[in-house]
Amino acid sequence: MKKKTSVTESIIYHSVKTFGILIRLLPVSVSVKIGRAIGTLAFYFNVKHRSLVYSNLKIAFGEEKTPLEIKSIAKQVFQNYGQNFIEVFLLPLIPPEKFEEYVQVEGKEHVQKALEKGKGCLLIAMHFGSWELASLSCSMLERPYKVIVKPQTRYKRLDDLLNSYRQCGGSGVIERGIGVRQLITSLNNNEIVGMVVDQGGKGGVLVPFFNKQASMSVGAMRMGLKMGVPLCFAIIIRNKGASHRMLLHEAMDLENTGDMEKDIETNLQKVSKIMEDYIRKYPSEYMWFYKIWKYSKESVTVILDDGRAGHLHQSKSVANVLEEELTKKGVSCETKVVSVEFRSVWAKRFVSLFSVIAKEHFYRGRLGFMRWFLTDESFEQIMTVKADFFISCGSLSAGLNYLLSSDQQARSVSILTPGLLNFNRFDLVVLPQHDHPIGKKIKVPLVITRGAVNTMTPEYLAQQTQQLFKRFSHLKMRDQFKIGVLIGGDTKDYVLTEKKAKMVVTQIKEVAQELKADILITTSRRTSVKVENMLIRELKKHPRCQFFVLANRNNVPEAMGGILGLADVVVVSGDSISMVSEAASSGKQVVVFSVQDRMVVSSGHHKHHRFIDMLNQQGYILACDARRIKQSVYDLAKNKIQTRKLDDNAAIREGINKII
Repeated sequence: MKKKTSVTESIIYHSVKTFGILIRLLPVSVSVKIGRAIGTLAFYFNVKHRSLVYSNLKIAFGEEKTPLEIKSIAKQVFQNYGQNFIEVFLLPLIPPEKFEEYVQVEGKEHVQKALEKGKGCLLIAMHFGSWELASLSCSMLERPYKVIVKPQTRYKRLDDLLNSYRQCGGSGVIERGIGVRQLITSLNNNEIVGMVVDQGGKGGVLVPFFNKQASMSVGAMRMGLKMGVPLCFAIIIRNKGASHRMLLHEAMDLENTGDMEKDIETNLQKVSKIMEDYIRKYPSEYMWFYKIWKYSKESVTVILDDGRAGHLHQSKSVANVLEEELTKKGVSCETKVVSVEFRSVWAKRFVSLFSVIAKEHFYRGRLGFMRWFLTDESFEQIMTVKADFFISCGSLSAGLNYLLSSDQQARSVSILTPGLLNFNRFDLVVLPQHDHPIGKKIKVPLVITRGAVNTMTPEYLAQQTQQLFKRFSHLKMRDQFKIGVLIGGDTKDYVLTEKKAKMVVTQIKEVAQELKADILITTSRRTSVKVENMLIRELKKHPRCQFFVLANRNNVPEAMGGILGLADVVVVSGDSISMVSEAASSGKQVVVFSVQDRMVVSSGHHKHHRFIDMLNQQGYILACDARRIKQSVYDLAKNKIQTRKLDDNAAIREGINKII
């Protein structure tokens, strides 16, 4: 194995050395143009890094630049990097006396003034412009100059070759981590040392950088505060071709209160602001090729709302779990809801189809075309948002979820079947057990829930109950046994008739009288007028009915959560998967009565039946015919039969932790 590694290293070393020799045979202007061409080719063929650059630029400029502008900058980033790459091989051709032909240095007097203190000078910089050329240019400062470099431990010979290029102009090299003593000696000798601060890694300090925390290196700032070494910010900017301009700032006025860690953060924020100002002026000069905000303790989750209340509720439930798990890891999370509104049915279908057949290189940076398919308001919201996580529920918004998360290199969570899209297009898929794709090979984390995702936690129910008490204080004074009733309505596969609803209500009144129980009832938006009128006649003035709300006539948002929090037994109509799931997740004893099938046969129809049957067989609900409501409620109230609590949160948490 060692021999193989040695052969690989030798091939790379000789290839790089030969390439450098060939490049140096060409005129400098031609060499730089070759570098630009290499960068252009890399932009089109290096999909991985192009995606990373575009994603970083989106974070920094997403709210002020269009997707096409960002893509144009990304291409220039590659071209500039190609030129910088070539200039490394040109360093042996640039002796100190020729530096001024390529680099104009402004602000030498600031460094000279800093050196008058006799403590050396730290030039702090970022990975911006041709920083390798900048290192050699510092030899024009008429003082010994050394630069901190990260050693390439994997390929030692190649690392030695690169260091030899860096030392062509008389500069010295100090290896990061193992050259601390050498660094201090150089400063004690009143020499100049260059250090970059924009890649702090795990050991760095988080400071705002384009409105999001990024890790910055603390070494230079710690020395400035502890040893009194002057810190001068330095930057090199490409004018055109091989011509550059190097700017040296005057020594920073460091804030030094005696609280080292706080002072480091405060002063790094100043440096970050300087960096950000230059990057805004010259965005394509910065090296956007690394995960700049990898160690950030801030994240953004975007929920794509397709306009269906049930889907939004499920998305928010998953977002809540995501937020809780991120918080455990010390990461704050902001959740935003973005409305997805298409211009027409055909627009919806096109976007779904496009998301299936489109390749990344075709749509990345080109999502501006979505303006043809989304309403103006929806398009503006979607194009300006930058997220770390995208969550969608249902097939309508799944395609857009895939396009946006792929475009921004964000994590994607899809709830329910994503329509035409393959499950493997997402980072996490949440599916109810009755939709389990038997026989399909799913490579991404898959969470199978027993019911529809919901927020019926003990904390949520307690909160909803307290809100209900504020509106209906008399409920707080009653400690009787309570029967909660959740009445749904008509769907494409089911219809809740007035006759069946009255049959249920009659039995509930009878069993409530026998148990001396209170009745708490609410309806849904789908409840028909006929059923509502019947409920008014039968229950509104009934002595046992202590809470009566018709959703279509009186908006009480906490009605359902409050009832689930207060009731001992809950009776639910079987027309809504979401409503049944929420009742079963409340931890209360649950009866689900069947409603009348429409005369149609559809996959949704059979799926609904499978859902009710599975929960019944697994003991989470007691499913019965409407004629057996009284007996079912009585049996549950007397503990002759018991249902158990449905809890899918553990499975969802496990899935979430696989992607954060």
